[in-house]
Order: sequence, then structure tokens, then C-alpha cells
Amino acid sequence: MAEGLDVASDVLARRGFVRAHTAAAWEQAYLPGNGWRGPLAVVRAPGAEVAFARKRAGKLDLWALGGYYWPWRGVAVEPGAGEQALAGLAAELTRRPCGAMLRMGPLIDGDTDTQRFITLLRAHGWRGLKQESGQVFELTLPASKEALQAQVSGSLWKNIAYLRRRLDKQGAVTTERHRLTGSCAASLLQRAALVEQASWVGQQGKEVKLVGVQNQAYWSRLAQHGDGPEVVLWLLSCGGREIAFSLHLEHGQTMCIVANGYDEAWKASSPGSLLSLDIFQDAIERGLRLVDWGQGDSGYKQRWGAQPGARMMDLILFRPGLVGAVGYRMLKTALSGWEPL
Repeated sequence: MAEGLDVASDVLARRGFVRAHTAAAWEQAYLPGNGWRGPLAVVRAPGAEVAFARKRAGKLDLWALGGYYWPWRGVAVEPGAGEQALAGLAAELTRRPCGAMLRMGPLIDGDTDTQRFITLLRAHGWRGLKQESGQVFELTLPASKEALQAQVSGSLWKNIAYLRRRLDKQGAVTTERHRLTGSCAASLLQRAALVEQASWVGQQGKEVKLVGVQNQAYWSRLAQHGDGPEVVLWLLSCGGREIAFSLHLEHGQTMCIVANGYDEAWKASSPGSLLSLDIFQDAIERGLRLVDWGQGDSGYKQRWGAQPGARMMDLILFRPGLVGAVGYRMLKTALSGWEPL
């Protein structure tokens, strides 16, 4: 843990990424599709709400926690609201459940609001099964650029400096940071989508985050709201041609890297590494302290000093009563990789 980032602030850093408008933007952009169908069923209590949609998973067709997959789904709690709001929401969902079984995930163990909400549901008699689904990599940012250099692989640092000099000979290397708001969002997202389309993800038909009407609509709608988190887009250019991008959500002292990539034609110049250095140095200057880099690492993230951090999990909750009890017993036997909550 970096100096100045204590346990209390780390917990607070995990709050604020789920807002009521994030689920609404997801519904408008993506439903129906990918096994989901709408509309959202939103359960509300003063100061908090949670949204579910129908989802087919294998042979199961059940209500599942709605929202964009990353950085995570959860309970939306208004700023300043606390235990009373969560208690009211747990009581309301118990009184008017969407169904006998609710799928919730992915959840992150650092989302204290959602974890507390689940504890309150269990106090109302809900049962649950859980399965760990992974672990995010986290980079704790130090207080200075010099300290960042000290924690990064020396070979990586020297290589970035060399590649920047070499790339600069082909054209001026520039980076831009944009906070996406209102009318500017659409054109910026389209520029980044062109880079993603030329990246290995786009070229190999993998899951893209910006290419396509639905993705563009989602991020544009999310950028229209001033009630955090902020949507931030970075672009790296060489000689006026954009060759790398990075899309983030920022709230408080935390940055979540949602998507990044670079044009495969420029792979030899490692534009992703050049952009990452600029991003982290800027984040340090602005007082950010935690980078949530998502799941998985081929070794690149750890070269920057990132380490396995918060755990992610999926849950299936069963409402109180006979129907829920029968469902719990059946799935407890059928789902061998799941364990009681």
C-alpha cells in the first residue's frame, strides 16, 4: 500500500462507481441482447436502488443484476446515504422480489455497499450460493513521479524513453486527456473506436468496447451525467495520426481502466506503454492513488508494479419461503463449483 493510502480511504475508493443512471444507460444501449431481455426491474428505497433484468444462463432463465460488466455491478447508493438506505432496500426487495432466484455478479469484495446489502438480505432469510470468478490487478500509485520510476522495471522505463525518441522521429508524439461530457463525447468516442478497430482485439473479432452503435450509445449516455463517475478518454498520436487509446472511469482517488488498445501497424513502437506512462504520471499529479486494471495479466501489468487485489465473485440468492428453499437445494446439488454463502 502506498504511503498516504490507508485502509479507510481504500474502502471509500471502492464506492461511487454504481449510480442509478449507469444501469439505465446500459438498458437503453444493450437490451435486448446477449441473452438479456428487458425492461429493467428497478427496486427502490429512499437513497438506494438496485436493478435486475431477465438473463438466460445455460438452462437457467432468471433475474440477474443489471448493468455494464465493468468495473462492476452493484447497488446504487446516493452520496450521503448509508445503512438506513440499504436496510430499506433489503426490506423492499424481500417484500417485492423480482423472482425466487436472483443472480448477482460480478461483484467485487471491496464494494462495501453491495456486500452490506447482501448481509441484510440474509438477515431477512435469503439464502445464497457463491463462486469466485477472478481477481483484479491493482496498481497503487505513489506520491511522486520519481517514486513511480523506482517501482517500475528499469528495463521498461529505459525502453519507453528509447521508443518515444524513435517514434518522435516519425512525427510529433502527443497525448490528449478528455473528460467526456455532452456533445463532445460522440466525436471523441468515434476517434477512439477507429483505433480499437485496428487493434488486435478488433482485428481478431474479440469483444470490443467502443466499436459499434450500442457501445457508442452507452458511453455517450454515460458521459451526459455529471453525477460521477467521470468518463475519461486518452488518445496518443504520432504525426497527427491517432495510434492508441485508453478509456477510464474515475471517481475519488480511483481510476478503473475499462479498455485500451493500439493500432497493430504501430506495434513495434509499443504505443500502449508510452500512453500508460503519461496516464500514470498525470494521475499522480492529480492525486489519484489506486488504479483498478481489471482481471488477468500476461505480465505487462506487473511490470508497472500492479499486484493481485480485490476478489470478484458471482452469487445466486434465493428468496425466503418454500420455492426459494427448493431452488436452493436443487442448485446446491447441481452446481458443483458453487458453495454456500
